[in-house]
Amino acid sequence: MTDDSPANELNPLDRRLLRALQRDSRITNAELAREVGLSPAACWTHTKRLFERGVIRGVRALVAPEAVGRGTLVLVGVVLDRSTPESFAAFEAAVRGMEQVLECVLVAGEVDYFLRIRVRDLAAFNRLHSERIIALPGVRQVRTFFVMNEIKTDGPLPI
Repeated sequence: MTDDSPANELNPLDRRLLRALQRDSRITNAELAREVGLSPAACWTHTKRLFERGVIRGVRALVAPEAVGRGTLVLVGVVLDRSTPESFAAFEAAVRGMEQVLECVLVAGEVDYFLRIRVRDLAAFNRLHSERIIALPGVRQVRTFFVMNEIKTDGPLPI
């Protein structure tokens, strides 16, 4: 499935499977089959097809950031000095190598990119900022926003 594929390529069964798996990806195949009204074999085949088509990109555990020493969430807006394909590519390649960066998105507006970063604390972010972020290729300006409270994160996609 490509990003420009219409959502209507998903049939009602696909949608039921996706909603159930977003609620609980640890559900057994037998439980999933029962929930969507299929035999376990048919459910497995259909779910496997969703993976093969790229509709389901993967399954992973959602880890509590505090439990692994990453309780501070920071949003960083980055403005590059040039808006060229080469400068974007160099910046993106460098960001991919930074484990603290959970997400990097190219946006339209006053900044070029937003980074979602997890660190231990303010001191850890200060080190990351001074040693890595401002040294990223093409960075002209950085705007930092410390998250005070996370209201809704990792919400399921409406299907």
